[in-house]
Amino acid sequence: MGSDALGKSRRGLECSQQDQFSREWLQIYPQARVLAASSSDVSAEKRREFVAKAAANDWDGIILTQTAFAKIPLRQSTQDDYVRAQVDQLRSVLDNAEAGQAMTVKRIQRKLLQTESKIESRIDTGRDDGVCFEDTGIDYLCVDELHLYKNLATDSNIRDAAIDGSARAVDLHMKLEYLRASGHSRVVTGATATPIANSVTEAFVMQRYLRPDLLDAAGIGSFDAWAATFGQTVTQMEMSPTGAFRLKTRFAKFQNVPEMLRMWSVFADVKTAADLDLPIPTLAMRDDGQRAAATVPVEPTAELERFVEQLGERAEAVANKAVRPEEDNMLTISTDGRKAALDIRMVLPNRPSGPTKVDVAADAITAVWERTRDNEYLDLLTEQPSPIKGALQLVFCDIGTPNPDKWNAYDELALQLNERGVPGDRIRFMHEASNDGEKARLFAQARAGHISVLIGSTEKMGVGTNVQARAVALWHMDCPWRPADLAQRDGRILRQGNQNGEIAIVRFVTERSFDAFMWQTIERKATFIAQVMRGRIDSREIDEIDPGALSAAEAKALSSGNPLLLEHSTLTSEVAKLRRLQRAHERNQNMLTHTERRADEEIARFTEHIAALEAAAPLVTDTSGDRFRITLDGRSYTSRADAAHALDRWMQANRLQWMPTYRGQEYGVIGKISGFDIEVRTSPGMGILNVTTSLAGVPRSSFTLPQREFLAGGVGLVQRIENRVSAIPTVLTHVHEDLDKAERSKAEAAQRIGQPFKHSKALDQAEKQLATVETALAAMQEENRETPGTASGAAQAPAPVSVQSLRDHVPATKRVMPRTHTESEDDRHFSPSQQQRGPAYEPPGL
Repeated sequence: MGSDALGKSRRGLECSQQDQFSREWLQIYPQARVLAASSSDVSAEKRREFVAKAAANDWDGIILTQTAFAKIPLRQSTQDDYVRAQVDQLRSVLDNAEAGQAMTVKRIQRKLLQTESKIESRIDTGRDDGVCFEDTGIDYLCVDELHLYKNLATDSNIRDAAIDGSARAVDLHMKLEYLRASGHSRVVTGATATPIANSVTEAFVMQRYLRPDLLDAAGIGSFDAWAATFGQTVTQMEMSPTGAFRLKTRFAKFQNVPEMLRMWSVFADVKTAADLDLPIPTLAMRDDGQRAAATVPVEPTAELERFVEQLGERAEAVANKAVRPEEDNMLTISTDGRKAALDIRMVLPNRPSGPTKVDVAADAITAVWERTRDNEYLDLLTEQPSPIKGALQLVFCDIGTPNPDKWNAYDELALQLNERGVPGDRIRFMHEASNDGEKARLFAQARAGHISVLIGSTEKMGVGTNVQARAVALWHMDCPWRPADLAQRDGRILRQGNQNGEIAIVRFVTERSFDAFMWQTIERKATFIAQVMRGRIDSREIDEIDPGALSAAEAKALSSGNPLLLEHSTLTSEVAKLRRLQRAHERNQNMLTHTERRADEEIARFTEHIAALEAAAPLVTDTSGDRFRITLDGRSYTSRADAAHALDRWMQANRLQWMPTYRGQEYGVIGKISGFDIEVRTSPGMGILNVTTSLAGVPRSSFTLPQREFLAGGVGLVQRIENRVSAIPTVLTHVHEDLDKAERSKAEAAQRIGQPFKHSKALDQAEKQLATVETALAAMQEENRETPGTASGAAQAPAPVSVQSLRDHVPATKRVMPRTHTESEDDRHFSPSQQQRGPAYEPPGL
């Protein structure tokens, strides 16, 4: 709308995640001419009608859902041009491969054919004759949730760095390339809260969409060139997701970070919540007085503690290669650990002996429901008090999604909420909505107050879920994999338009389980990504974001039940990172000392050059045109052709054409021009003989030619000698510039030399903490060595659970039905006495 008013675009298209965008647009611009279409409006039978409407009318904007946007194809010829361009780019990447990575001709041809076939298959959608994107007249795109397109196909000679890509990303990139090829300089605006979801390399993909011209201008248009400029790779043995060991090349760190961030800031306008200062609700105050997300620790059950111990033993077996990858691996162990942390019934058939995370969550959600069930809100359409009362609570859970054939966390939570008094018809799952229309109806019910508790996963209830009007609390039942997922979750309630003045975000964390590790890892990664996006990294090198996968050592530390072991693992990594930064600081100091020393040498040399050039400048005479004069071998010439013949005779007389390529020779002065002696010398090169010509006593006046070019120089060689004289004033200017540059370099180096390591306090503190933990662990080990073993009559531990039994386990089906008062106490999950095991979580007073 703004670009249209400024004349920057004729017809723009907004590609959004949900249909509700058009409603909000019309609320802001009531008089705007907007064409909105959902995926059903661009189905095969209606596609022609939509394209005709788009092309025949003067719209202020066209709004499509992302699904609908992908259904409108480009012409076949445009798609063919795109495929050829991508194949040409791949050919360039392969041609520039380093010797160790180079392919044979057959492999190159096979790779090209595979790539061409792969791209064609991605864009080979059902096409309608005469119906295409070009006919809509759209010349500008606004793409919401741009991070959903981050899997753009990327070719690379770096093993494990190439991305196969998705059809959705290829479709967007192809349309952007078409708009640019049509002569439009500005073609796209992207909006996302998480442009970097899990890796710094995603910045390259974002730049390919938004400003590929910057990459091309810098000579880093291909991923390999970008990686060589900003990345460092390392090849080492790593454990694969299947548990097998393999050589893996991956990014270990990024270099030239300030330059990378400067390029990023050219096209990325990063605004945080603090920058925008939007009217969003405040977070409820925690017990420590901080307004931040609250963490609710949940005591592990005895079954969970035993299960986590077995996970540690499995991890150790995987690390020692005692089991085959298909039998057990770290990916399976991590998944089992996450499931068990949510509820032990996800992995074991036994009922828990105490309250689980689901039980604690049901208590807390019910308490908030009872407090907020009579809250009054404004109707979003009439802006009058709504007759429907009650707040909305959002529950995120990526594990244990609804399944009618087995026990799952969703149904269990809904059942327990219903038992505690929450009406069953006011508890809804996002998984009930399978298309855009059903989602829109579900969201409308949530905004209108017909839903009290909405439960969903990050994928289904994250991006595009605008139900914040009544949202009073958001509950994290588990930890997502990526920082971007956490940001998307919290963004469902911390949004403009929430009518609650204060809200709560609560994370349930099962103690001594995989939960704590997951939350610590994701918060550390989120902090790092925020620093990168804001350009607040002051180091020239940064480590790549680690994948956050649980290692065997960490799994073993978690399973021990001893928090010191996990703390030791964390502190060891932190000390190692700080020591790397310290070594980088020391290398930087050494480099600065070398830079200062080299600058001193250059300053002395340039000062001498200036003195010599200033003395030579007044002696320069004009030899242009008919004023040409030169002396060669004792004779004067006024014709350049005659001078060239004289030079040729001198070469023959000195048998220059027969000189060996392995030995140089000084020929001394062979003539004079404009009062300056002309000197010639030869020097051996790489299998050739080089001939250097210079003006005696004049710095930077020499030029070097291979023997063959010098012998065939003719008049051109004479003109080169003549140009060296006329260029003396220009050379003097250049030397003055070099002197200024050297003096600035020396001053900058001198200013930074001696600066202390800025993380020295953090390193000292981390080393002291590590030493303290190691001392405590050593004392515990000594104490265990002196403690006698368990009595022979002690109770025997339950038999260990095998991986196969976990895979075969299908939990009992649990339906969401209210429990009658006639059921026996044996049907309860645990007895009242067991339910009183620990202090119940007291939710914030909303």
